[in-house]
Formats: sequence, C-alpha cells, structure tokens
Amino acid sequence: MNRSELALKITGVGKRFGATNALSSISMNLAKGEVLGLVGENGAGKSTLMKILSGAHVRDEGEIEVDGERVEIREPADAQRVGIGIIYQELSLFPDLDAVENIFIGREMSFGNSPNMTVPLRKKAMRDCARRILNDVLSVEIDLDCPVGSLTLAQRQIVEIARTLNSKAKILIMDEPTEALEKAERERLVRIINDLKLAGKSVIYVSHKLDEVLKICDRVVVMRDGACVADLPASTLDVNKMIGLMIGGSLAKQFPTKTGPGADPVLKVEGLSRRGAFENVNFELHQGEILGVAGLEGSGKTRLLRALFGDGVWDSGRILLKGRSISIDSISAAMNNGIAFLPAERKTEGIFAEHSVGWNLTASSLSKFGGVRLDRRAERVQCINQIRKMGIKSEGPEQSIGRLSGGNQQKVLLARWLLTEPDLLLLEEPTRGIDIKAKADVYQLIASSAQTGKGIIVVSSDNTELLGLCHRIMVMFEGEVVGILDSASASEEAIASLSIQRT
Repeated sequence: MNRSELALKITGVGKRFGATNALSSISMNLAKGEVLGLVGENGAGKSTLMKILSGAHVRDEGEIEVDGERVEIREPADAQRVGIGIIYQELSLFPDLDAVENIFIGREMSFGNSPNMTVPLRKKAMRDCARRILNDVLSVEIDLDCPVGSLTLAQRQIVEIARTLNSKAKILIMDEPTEALEKAERERLVRIINDLKLAGKSVIYVSHKLDEVLKICDRVVVMRDGACVADLPASTLDVNKMIGLMIGGSLAKQFPTKTGPGADPVLKVEGLSRRGAFENVNFELHQGEILGVAGLEGSGKTRLLRALFGDGVWDSGRILLKGRSISIDSISAAMNNGIAFLPAERKTEGIFAEHSVGWNLTASSLSKFGGVRLDRRAERVQCINQIRKMGIKSEGPEQSIGRLSGGNQQKVLLARWLLTEPDLLLLEEPTRGIDIKAKADVYQLIASSAQTGKGIIVVSSDNTELLGLCHRIMVMFEGEVVGILDSASASEEAIASLSIQRT
C-alpha cells in the first residue's frame, strides 16, 4: 500500500511501566477510509496503544506517521492537532455541563480572538451546530439544556461520539462504543461508521463484541501480551478463530450449564408502579433462578431494577421477599433486607478507585469484622480467601483497585456483594466492558451464586447473554411487562419483537 493511501502508520512502538513491558514493538497500518478492528483480552495492550495515539501516554520507542508525515504525540492537544480523536469506553464528559458545552469543550466559538480580553461565546451557533450533529448525523434527539449527568448512559455515549465528530478528526478511535447502546442505537452507529468511511475518515474500532467487529470492520488486528499476533481481513475470521488468537488456545463453553431453580419464591412483585417509569409490574423469582430483563432504552427495565434497591420510591404495589412484605424506601433499607445491587457504571458507581482491592471487597460488610474497632487480621484473611475463590488477578488486598483490569474489578464488586450474603442479587449490565474470558468467569460466578439458592435478576442489553445465562427472560416495553419467555425456547428475534411492539 502506498504511503499516500495510509491515514496512520505505526512502526516498532514500545511502552514500559517500570519492569512491565506493556507494548513490544507494535507495527500496524490504517488505510484512509478503513475500519480496523482491534481485539484482545484486557491487559493485551490495546488501551496502552490507544492512549499513546491519543496523547495520554508517551511511547518509549518507535515511530508514528499520520498522512505520511512523522508526528510527535506527547499530549492530547498533539493528537487533536494531527487529526486523531478518541471516544473512551469510560466516558470523559463533564456531568455538570450540558450537551452543547460538552461537545464544544476546548473548541468554543467566540465573536473575537484577542488573547488579551474575554470575548463573548457564540452560544446560538454552538447550539445549532450541536443540534445538527445530533439530529442530522447521529439521528437522535437529546435535551441540550440539562446537565449530561442527568442523561441516560446511552445518551451520554451519544454526546461523547458527537464531541469527537465535532473535533473534525480524520482518525477516530472508538473504545467499546456500543457497550451502553441498545440494538437500534448500535445499528445507528454502524450506519454512522459507514458514512465516515465514505467521507474518507478512518476508524480504529476496539471492542469485546467479536460478532460486531466482524460485521463492522474491514480488517482485524489481534493483540496478546503486548504484541500483535495477527493482522487479517475480517472476511477470513469467525468468532471462534478470533478467541483462539486472543487467548492462545480455545475457550471452553462460555455459558455454564443451567441447573433448575427451586419451587419456593424468593421474590414476588405485585402491581408495582411508579409514574413515568414503570406500571403494574408483576412477576415471581424463585430460589436459584436467574431472571433476565430485556427491553430498549427507556423501557423501564433499569428504573425497575434500581427501584428494587431503594433508588426511588414506587407509587403503588408491593414487594414480598421470602414471603414477607417489605418496604424499600432507601438503599440502606434494601441492604438490610438482604438485597444487593451491581451497577452498570463500574467506574463511577461501583469501585472506590482511590482505595485498595481489600477496601473495596469489604466496604459493604464491615460489620462482619467487628463494631467500632475492626479486626483487620480477620478482614485481610477474608479478602485473601475471596481473591482466591473469585479468581481475581491481583497482587493482593493492598493493591489499588484502579490498577486491575475491568474484568477483575467486576469480580471484586461481585465478591463485595456476595460477602453480604444477600437473598436477592440485582445485576445491571454485569459484563459491560470486560473481555471474552472475563465474561465467561463472571457467568460462572453468577451461576454458582444461583446454585446456593439466591434469586438473581440480570438487566442486560445483550440478548445473547440473557438467553445463555438466564432461566427466563422478562421483556419490558414503555414501562410495562409485555412477556416472560422461557430461555430454552426463546430466541433473539422473539425478544426483539416484544421489545419494540406489543403482541
């Protein structure tokens, strides 16, 4: 391929963190108008390479060329200057600012350019431009006036994408861009990527959704242990072959074998309603059962799950836990009643990033280790046992949780809640942003928890996940339950059909 046809050329790029060799002589090309898939387990080096390209890290060796010219990228401003934009999996928005302010942050329009005076911003022009990107390019409508922190996770992801498109980047790096999106929004993103290709822009698409990579990408680069181990046309690959290249072998069956639930109900929900969120919800959950909840963004599935954990009070209906009517008007009330909740947004609502693995493990069950004065030795022993039991790859309880991979952070959060010995475990997008092997581990941990008699509810935007993991799947549409399917006889098409219309 001629240099004039290349948008990006990486030659011999390496990066070390102390004694750890994060990247070993990485070389790859990206053509103009090409979508390149980048896959690998967490820890394979994908994030390090993307951070080097976006200016968050500085390479130790090697060369980077953009449009045939060698470039130095030492900070994010350098990446923006040469036309590289990145959409991070962990969103980098400012929650107190509105969508327009986030889209234009650092690129504000003004009525002047004097460095010695404050100039008024062209707020109407910025608002009109933001609306064009969201409405005409992304085909979505978002409230431009409210803080993005109050938007749904999917809407915030769209704002992040809009901000990158507004940067006029020639090379777009998309890091797990569909993790927070429902099926219709994922299909919209595919159309957007195709439009970007036609416009001559190049995309590096980083994702753990391997079937999606095959659908979207022209070529796939596989990374393992900081090195590129394969660079192949997507048309020559399938999911199993990619998994084999990623892990250096074959992966055993991803979903565990299901065992039958017990006859006794753990949870009964009768006529539960909250104005504007969900209405007249009725279902039962039995001991050892995993119940999936499907539905599009705004269907009420997430609000229902969070209401069961005391996040918002319902208007009518009742909840019976193990035959006892309970009131859940706060999160502490939910925990006191034996309910645990794993949120989708691990970084902002799950982990305490500045603390250790051990601190995060026991944060919800400190009463087990004493009253005012904690038995630190007993706490540490329990942490070591949980790290071993859950298969958490870490240096020990004292290691910062922020240094763990996403999959290992998720295992820590599961361990935290299982230590509370709950009767009911609520899981919101439990495998969001973790790699294929870590997903299999998490599925096994969920199944093992069900086998102890716990009732488990899983909200997920991945219908394949629901079919493989759950005993039954409850589908919601516009705040109502429109069907409960037996996963053994259900299909993705049946779930999708109920999700978009009543039958």
